[in-house]
Amino acid sequence: MTEDDPAGFAVRLDWPAPDHGTGAGAVHEFTQFTTSLGRALRRAESARRFWAPGPLRPLAVTVVPIGRAEFQAHARQCGSPRCPTTAPLLGMDPAGTDPLTVPR
Repeated sequence: MTEDDPAGFAVRLDWPAPDHGTGAGAVHEFTQFTTSLGRALRRAESARRFWAPGPLRPLAVTVVPIGRAEFQAHARQCGSPRCPTTAPLLGMDPAGTDPLTVPR
């Protein structure tokens, strides 16, 4: 992320994939970009409460670090495993492994 692409955070919603014969297990979307981690965490909690009573709920609601340009360019429904995850906020690498336990 650069000065032209400020660091920020977004709420990531992971959904069960519609069965179109692709074999994909889930899709995700990013919503509510902000430069404040605290605001992003509050927005994620609001999203959880919004979806909780409904018949269709996200598999996960998380906060992810993401640049503004990447957020704006991201597809509405995406199944790529290379997209931002919450792992960096948990001290993990993007693959989800703890860097302190990875053999070198």
